[in-house]
Amino acid sequence: MLNLPKSFILFDTEYTAWDGSQARKWSGPNEHKEIVQIGAIKIENEKLVETERYFVFIKPKLNPQLSDYFISLTGITQEIVDKNSVDFSSALVKFKKWCGELPVYSFGRDEEIIKENCALVEVSFPFLISQFYDIQDIFKLNGVATERYASGTIVEAFGKKPFRKGHDGLDDARTILDGLIELDKKITS
Repeated sequence: MLNLPKSFILFDTEYTAWDGSQARKWSGPNEHKEIVQIGAIKIENEKLVETERYFVFIKPKLNPQLSDYFISLTGITQEIVDKNSVDFSSALVKFKKWCGELPVYSFGRDEEIIKENCALVEVSFPFLISQFYDIQDIFKLNGVATERYASGTIVEAFGKKPFRKGHDGLDDARTILDGLIELDKKITS
């Protein structure tokens, strides 16, 4: 069993992007990391199994029209967002309720993206910052050079090919779990 809480959450966000926005650090005109998707899973650590999931599409407020770059990267179309999304505030309230008091992990600091979105739409960040952790720390403690990977590719550190779609919040959270399972096998073998 990995050095993780008995139960915890893995989550991932997908947010607006444009060709070159990552290199520019979203400094172009009207470029903001507006969350379009949150995918999360609750994990029971003893068996490293998913017990529940949370998944939502969010309509960006400042950039409601998705870029072709974002659509190509994520497969999330304008039609999907227009028909199936909620506003950020509603998604945040539901996500907070779903998480409860459990520790929440992401590959990197996705809670910073949530905080940024709270500022953009002028709502309070409802979580305690101490509830969030970077799952990369667990991999690093066990010799995995996480800077070579992303949430959707961490299984490559164990010689595996990702079989889930990358740049999808729920699939990326599940790929992180796949990576934890491989790490656990490595540690216990």
